Amino acid sequence: MAKPIKWIIVASIAIGLVFSLFTFTLFKESRGYAQYHSESLMNDTSSLIGSFQRKQEILQQIIQTRTLTQVQVDLIREDSYTLINYYEDYNRLAMNLDRYENKGYSIVEAAFVTEAVFNRKIAEIQGTDQAKIKLDNEFLEKVEFLEAFNERCLHTLGKHVRGFVITDTSMELTEEREELSKNGINEDFWVEILKRLDREAFEKQSDIESLINL
Repeated sequence: MAKPIKWIIVASIAIGLVFSLFTFTLFKESRGYAQYHSESLMNDTSSLIGSFQRKQEILQQIIQTRTLTQVQVDLIREDSYTLINYYEDYNRLAMNLDRYENKGYSIVEAAFVTEAVFNRKIAEIQGTDQAKIKLDNEFLEKVEFLEAFNERCLHTLGKHVRGFVITDTSMELTEEREELSKNGINEDFWVEILKRLDREAFEKQSDIESLINL
């Protein structure tokens, strides 16, 4: 009986070692997964904030000068796609993690409308030697609405983001920024950003859609 008992003990120890190694490997992979996504999240969130801030400056310039240039349209398009790419990447991740899924009007649709508004307007001088187009009061009202909507979104970001302090024109890192680069994906703030931006778009849906229907 001694030999079978001995083999059972040896087998149990071996299984325990294999299980421990497997668990440790899973832990390392999970921690590496979280750190990889967290680092990307914080970098992408920084870019997102910067895109809203730059768009705010451009929209204010357009209102002040009452003109529109191709360069401004290109920058607005670039900032819109920073938002679109951020949303698509992290909304997909949130869905995969069962943390958020929006089935209604989203901030992405608002971004596409914003781009379309300026693309249509600048098309009026394409193929001519004009460097800028003068804007009438009707179009300026659209720009003023978009400027106010963008400001609301910036305020929403400032209220719910972590790792950054946001003003109208600047962005500062907080002490927790470094730690969030390691585990931020496990926190709720980025999911809340998606939700709140979607809510901002949903609440202004009819006004946003009217910008390209007028």
